Amino acid sequence: MPRIGTSFGSKPPPSASDPLALHPQHPNVLKRNQACHQCRRRKLKCDAKRPCSTCIRSHAHALAHAPPGTNLPPTPGCTFDEKPPTAVAEVPKNKYERLETRIAQLEREIREKDLALMHASQHKIPANGVLQPRAFNEAHNFAEFIPDVGTSYRASTSDHPSGLSSASPTLSHSISGPSSPDYGFDLQLAWPSWPAQLPPPELLKHLIEVFFIFHPHASRLFHVPTFMTSISLPASHPKFPAAPVLHAICAVGSLYTAAVTSPPLPDFDEVPPDEIFLERLRLKEQRPDSFAERHAKLAREGADRLNTLGEKLFEVFQSHIVLSWFYWSHGRWVDIFLGSAHSMRLSVPLGLNVCPPFHSITKSERPQSIIPPARSVIEDETRRNAFWLAYAIEREHGFGNAWAHALDDADISQLLPVRGDLFQQGTLVAPLERQWAHVKDVLVNHPDDATDSFVLYIKGAILLSKTKAFNSRFRAKHFSGDASVTAPERHPSDPIDARGSPAFIELDNALALFRRDNFPQHLRAPIVDNVVDNHLYTAFLLPLVSTIILHDPHADVQRTGCISALKILTAARSILDLIYDVSNTSYDITLLDSFCSVCWFQSGRVLTRFLQAALESRNTEQTSTLQTEINFIYSCLAKVGQRVPLGYRLAKMLEDLMKKRCGPLMNSNTAPTNISFLGFSQTSHGSVQLYDEPDDTGGGDFVNLHRSLHDLGLPPMA
Repeated sequence: MPRIGTSFGSKPPPSASDPLALHPQHPNVLKRNQACHQCRRRKLKCDAKRPCSTCIRSHAHALAHAPPGTNLPPTPGCTFDEKPPTAVAEVPKNKYERLETRIAQLEREIREKDLALMHASQHKIPANGVLQPRAFNEAHNFAEFIPDVGTSYRASTSDHPSGLSSASPTLSHSISGPSSPDYGFDLQLAWPSWPAQLPPPELLKHLIEVFFIFHPHASRLFHVPTFMTSISLPASHPKFPAAPVLHAICAVGSLYTAAVTSPPLPDFDEVPPDEIFLERLRLKEQRPDSFAERHAKLAREGADRLNTLGEKLFEVFQSHIVLSWFYWSHGRWVDIFLGSAHSMRLSVPLGLNVCPPFHSITKSERPQSIIPPARSVIEDETRRNAFWLAYAIEREHGFGNAWAHALDDADISQLLPVRGDLFQQGTLVAPLERQWAHVKDVLVNHPDDATDSFVLYIKGAILLSKTKAFNSRFRAKHFSGDASVTAPERHPSDPIDARGSPAFIELDNALALFRRDNFPQHLRAPIVDNVVDNHLYTAFLLPLVSTIILHDPHADVQRTGCISALKILTAARSILDLIYDVSNTSYDITLLDSFCSVCWFQSGRVLTRFLQAALESRNTEQTSTLQTEINFIYSCLAKVGQRVPLGYRLAKMLEDLMKKRCGPLMNSNTAPTNISFLGFSQTSHGSVQLYDEPDDTGGGDFVNLHRSLHDLGLPPMA
């Protein structure tokens, strides 16, 4: 029971025997942190003498009881906090007033520092160029990055989505050697917890921003708001992006800024431009790795390490895709082949190539996916976009060879991506309202509410994949008796002609139907009001280059009326029209997808084939026209090559092809071969005019080109 006059929880009155309670400011009571470190650690009483009495007694006891041979210091180890400097007495303020004063002081110091850096950058411009922004879009100010002496630089940013623009900044890209400086690396001392191999935060942020602004696929591989939120977290946070992803972004971002170094252009005087193993030349070069090369290696090493540990596997998958973009833009054939194949194979255990309910019926101890299920709509759609981007890069780079794909189309049962606006908003779209990649009519049916330029781009990649697969498997299927590749009513002694097979006819019809007339109304022009849709522009190129791949093995330009020859010529000139269209805008063509340069080269290769035939036939008019067209393609590839090494390499390949096929003929005095190009004529814009009937000027075996190839009954080709 409590005593009268007291209550529960109240303190008893101070006792006369407790002087510390009666006198709270007793001189023997130490202030906070005045005791020595040893007494604080052992929670003992300290008198703050130097050394204190407690440490003296402990040291004497240790000396008296130490075992023989023990070495002890002669004096006690008694240490204290450094005595702070005497602060000037200030007028007591409210806590919030002091915080507001401090914030205002820090803001003033930041403004003064920014003004000083701006003033310095206006007087010191590096020799390797500056980013000079101009009218990229009236509503946005885009990334500007001005490196200064040492580590001084400034950046102004924007969150403008990539892919659409009417013009682009003049990005002075330096492809230089070891003398080019790497800005900002000594700033690592300012962030002791920052990963040592990453660039400092400001430079990393700048590279991320230019990556998202200028790379056509960046905002589909990553959900930009989510990624920018994660990059603002501490580096030790579990949601901070994986290091391989950041290193890969640094490598690709180097294409769009002069603040860091990129690999120098290969010396094609020592190696041919179509050399696969460029690393042989790299071993002979006595130079250190550029910024881009160093971070590409760090990305690959970091991804391999996480692969073996089984950690952050989806981010590893994303890093391999970004690395594939880097290898692709630099024309590194071995790395892009192995890297893209690794991405496609990795997608299988991650369960990205299939979607419920199209899973295997095999009972297995292993789950369909070794990564946890997606926790949100955005995460689920990000995974799907990543798979399709890995699929697209693997199909695009592989169409030029006869090697098998890393993952068969028959093993893909995945939904197509959602529209970009729905992806950014995180809107859930039910599978019933979407298209599956393995549905038969997916290449001819384009619902308005489920289709945007990126979806058409992925469909074009599927069409390209089917075209290459047909060519690669035709002989094996024909040998095994597959009815889909067997021409009807063919005599056993006749040569095999793939064009009469049902599979060829079906694929050729699909290519003819995948054109702008069948696209949704708002997706029938890749360039509108001087604005280029990067994905839609590439989607227009994909069926054209697929047509060239399908018909090129059967085209005989020396035979009158060869439909395959006319089809590849029509496709090549349609690609040329698209080059004319984009060149007539203020859009920077170096920002197009790297695959566009490959399509342009394919157009130039076909035109070179026809130029060779025109030279042999001494057709002066067609020779002049074809030379003009090829020269224009070469100039556009060379312009792309000013920033993207792949463009430079393709330009050199086209130049060498011209010299090899047409060079001797241009200076030859031999008698011409009697070759004519009947069935088409040249129009003013470089397109092909097809005739229903022959003209009155000459004979020859004319063909009605408005009839289908498959109704002509042409003799099979040898």
